[in-house]
This record gives sequence, C-alpha cells and structure tokens, in this order.
Amino acid sequence: MLKILNQENILKEEREAIKKWTSKAKFYRDIKKVFENKYKNTTHILEENHLKWFNSLESLFENYEDNTSFFREIYRADIIDNPFAVKLSNEELFKRFCSQFKINKYWEFPDIICSFSVDKCYAINACEKNDKYKSSKTPRVLYIVEKRVSKYLYIEEFSEVANEEEVLAILKSKFIIKNIIKKENNFVEIYIDEINGNL
Repeated sequence: MLKILNQENILKEEREAIKKWTSKAKFYRDIKKVFENKYKNTTHILEENHLKWFNSLESLFENYEDNTSFFREIYRADIIDNPFAVKLSNEELFKRFCSQFKINKYWEFPDIICSFSVDKCYAINACEKNDKYKSSKTPRVLYIVEKRVSKYLYIEEFSEVANEEEVLAILKSKFIIKNIIKKENNFVEIYIDEINGNL
C-alpha cells in the first residue's frame, strides 16, 4: 500500500537523496546520468553514491502516492542549450528551438528525471540562477503542465533550497503541445499535456 510522503514516513536514505538532488553543489547532474544509463542505455561512469541516491529517488515513486493533484499547473523553466553543432546568436538559437514545437504535436522531455515548481515565478527565478544564464536575453523556455498522468511528488519540505515549491517527476511518457506563446527577450512559454504512452 502506498504511503503519504511526510516527515513521519520518509526513510533516512530517501531524505538524503532529496537533499543531494536539491543541493547547490549540483549533484543532480550526476544523478541524471544514472537515470540516463538505465533508461537511455548510456554508459556514463558513475560513483557508488550516485547509484545510492538514484535508488532512493526511484523508491520514492514506488513507496508514496502522488501528492500534487490539488495543483492545477506545474512549471519547469530551462535555459535553452545549443545542440545544433553550429554557432548561433541568442536570437538564432531561440528561433531554431521554437521551430521544433508545433501545436497538437507530440513531444518528450530530454531528461527522465525532472524538477518542476508549483509556482511560476519560482520556476523562472530558479532558471535565472543557473550558471548558464548570462543576461536577460539568454534564451529560456517555460513548460507549463496541466494534465498529468505520471506520478509527481511535492518535495518542498525536504528540499535543500527553501521556497522553490519543488515537484519531482520521473517522466517516461509523452506530451502533446497545446499552446506556444513567445515573449520578449528570447523567452517562450510552452503549454503541454501529458498523455499515456511510454517512451
């Protein structure tokens, strides 16, 4: 039987894994590599601690019930990276990135494990604290998810960083693009709904 995620039920190793995932030391980058090895057949070299934290984060989704149903929307803001193998200005990168998205088309998150926020402003603010953020013209995207079918876990009370209203998800399903709204300074909001169907 699934438990409620709270201070009484959470295991010590699960608590530690959330602390590492949300740490300013950016351990999340190493934890993501473990997920990539398992779900994307990559061959990243890993340390024992990375595997331990990965196992504990996965156990959260096996042991606890979704505690996010009362949040109408959740938000994830990202710096737009350049995967195109050519040098591009901020404006060129933004335009090329946006051209990949079409309303009513399917889309998948590139990361298996992702953090969201239940607060739009906190999500944008966390993105701007990223070491890839250089100026107000740095290309950014805000994903807005309303319909959800996977399990999502609200982990704010266990997070190393206060007030980010964090939600954690392991995303193996697809999304459909509902709307695209381009803003000033290379910023775009993309509304997506999660649908059934594994990667």
